Amino acid sequence: MKYATIVGSRHITSQEFVTLREVATKLCYRGYILRSGAADGADSTINHLCDVEIILPWNGFNGFKHNGKRVWALEFLPSVTLAEERAKSIHPRPDLLTPTTLKFHTRNIYQIIGPNGAAGVKSDIVVYCSDEDITGEPTGGTRTAVMYARELGIETFNIRNKGFDADELITRILGRIEANREIASK
Repeated sequence: MKYATIVGSRHITSQEFVTLREVATKLCYRGYILRSGAADGADSTINHLCDVEIILPWNGFNGFKHNGKRVWALEFLPSVTLAEERAKSIHPRPDLLTPTTLKFHTRNIYQIIGPNGAAGVKSDIVVYCSDEDITGEPTGGTRTAVMYARELGIETFNIRNKGFDADELITRILGRIEANREIASK
């Protein structure tokens, strides 16, 4: 199976929404199972597709219910304590995480590795929409998912302020995935 994670800000422009939705649809047509977290904004661009894994910070988040097929709630996932520790280690100020915000960041870990946790299959690519700080790292909760993906060697693409159209971005994404597979096979 091939997996792609679509994450980002809850506050996206209409053009960013259209671009993410087109990218998600095109990846789905190319056989990718998409992952996201049911938040408003960037995450919501995949909800219309069939081949998705939606990871919830808790059952009932944004009206989604755990069913173990398409939607998974954190409380039903394996190794949540390990994922929480990973999220804390990535967060720049873990001392400021409340129990609720820790659930959001932990959910972001599973958006990268899927509902089976460490026994699952990591995403091949992460497409996101987020502001970045001066070092090029995404800001907000998106940062956890993107930094974890980068630690795992997963390509990440930020569409914000880049002027990508969906076809151009898909070409770049698929080219990078193939190049990474060739390198890994050597």
